[in-house]
Amino acid sequence: MTPFVKSIAALIIAVATALPAYSLTIKVGSIAPTGSPWDKALKKIAAEWKTISGGKIQMKIYPGGIVGTEPDMIRKMRIGQLQAAIFTGMGMSYIAPDVFALSLAFMVRDDKELDYLMMKSTPYFENLIAKKGFSVLAWSKAGWINFFTTKPVVYPKDLKPLKLAVAEGDAELLQAWRVMNYNAIPLATNDVMTGLQNGMIEAIYAPPLVAASFQWFGIANHMCAIRIAPLIGGIVMTNKTWDEIPANIRPKLVKSMKQIVDNLYVETIALEKGAIDTMIKHGLKIHVVPADGEKLWRQEAVKSYEVYVGKTFSRELFNKLQGYLKEYREK
Repeated sequence: MTPFVKSIAALIIAVATALPAYSLTIKVGSIAPTGSPWDKALKKIAAEWKTISGGKIQMKIYPGGIVGTEPDMIRKMRIGQLQAAIFTGMGMSYIAPDVFALSLAFMVRDDKELDYLMMKSTPYFENLIAKKGFSVLAWSKAGWINFFTTKPVVYPKDLKPLKLAVAEGDAELLQAWRVMNYNAIPLATNDVMTGLQNGMIEAIYAPPLVAASFQWFGIANHMCAIRIAPLIGGIVMTNKTWDEIPANIRPKLVKSMKQIVDNLYVETIALEKGAIDTMIKHGLKIHVVPADGEKLWRQEAVKSYEVYVGKTFSRELFNKLQGYLKEYREK
């Protein structure tokens, strides 16, 4: 081998060893249906991550709950069958129960309050989740929850005689509604339409997009305009997988993901408005809640908080969140 050839070989070896010696296929679980805005957003994230990493990172997305429920996905992440997943706030609370505190009924009033509360509190939740072996790459907002009922509801007294569907299998949530003296009936989501049709239930709470897509509003054709609670969630990856990604490209990956997630919320709000307009055209009646009614709803909700304080999350955390909200409202 000539000195020239030796030099070229040495150069090739040096360049090769300097390049990132990694290649990742990240399996991502999602309960979002194929073709939904969240599914499209995940595909866009996958494409951008591939570009940013120079083709080193590939995402394989499993939409529509085909890899199981949120608890199933957490279990599969722990044993390495999945590396990442998109979760609702409830799903994230299966990892760290404290996250549920962000979704208490009538605690947060609007998006600006929610933004401030999340800015102040999410580092705490991320630390808890990290200790369980997961990294939160992006937090998301997905709209708000409203009451849909078979009779007009404006004040709490209007809802109390009605049979209210509550998520099956959540004993604390059921207790929280019953502590407020509502006629709460545990029911699986798949049984809601049948329950409305046969009179087993007369009220539900859900995001307008869900009420529209499942056609629940055809029977529960009254919507109370007050927002009950925000829908939050996030994209979570195992610490092991996140640590395998070179540190120098992680900020670019996170920035790209957050931008797509933020744009998705704008799209979600537009879709929600369109869904409400469509439901109104098909007979939905919306009932605005006056100031005295809002006060009553929030007073009622305070009774339910004690079901969770000291059990699901600490009083210290609850007081801290209340302090952040007070801080924002006094600005």
